[in-house]
Amino acid sequence: MTDRSAAPRMFLVLVNSLGRYSLWPADLDTPVGWPAAYGPAARAQCLAFIDRASTHHPAVTAASAA
Repeated sequence: MTDRSAAPRMFLVLVNSLGRYSLWPADLDTPVGWPAAYGPAARAQCLAFIDRASTHHPAVTAASAA
């Protein structure tokens, strides 16, 4: 049975040196080389941040043009 009174799980958006994003649970230690770029926030907010950020990332733009 699910405890509906529990707070929703919060997440971070991490980014590595290549500009790749990762959704990460905020209650876990972040891996070395992956600093937080956004959050903690709800999962949907983090995914929206990644969507906005990835549309402005040069690698994504170049891959889309190929």
